[in-house]
Amino acid sequence: MASLKAMRSLSVLGQNLRQARLARRFTMAELAMRADVSERTLMRLEKGDPGIGIGNLASVLAALGSPAILAGLMAPENDAVGLSLALQAVPKRGRSFSSGKSVQTRDEASEQQDNPESKRNARKGIAF
Repeated sequence: MASLKAMRSLSVLGQNLRQARLARRFTMAELAMRADVSERTLMRLEKGDPGIGIGNLASVLAALGSPAILAGLMAPENDAVGLSLALQAVPKRGRSFSSGKSVQTRDEASEQQDNPESKRNARKGIAF
């Protein structure tokens, strides 16, 4: 048995499908024929029956001219809960290095490259 929230969502979906059908001035028979489903299936879908297959829903959406709606339901960019959880999983700060050395500016680095004595000192401790 589906939860109460799920049942309400299916009922609202069914009402929205009915409104879309009526806005396009389709009878149940016309839409059922276009979607290649039975009228009984379409009627159950519009009532929010949880036993209707997702393939039938996709067929009806395509017949209404909105096939991409189903694909975009839980798209990552539209998933507010998923995005907020992903943001919470991002580390709060990067790694901290405690080597005791200060960070050089570009000017200091270029001066150090020009000085041959500093090149020899920079190579100390590096084994190849």
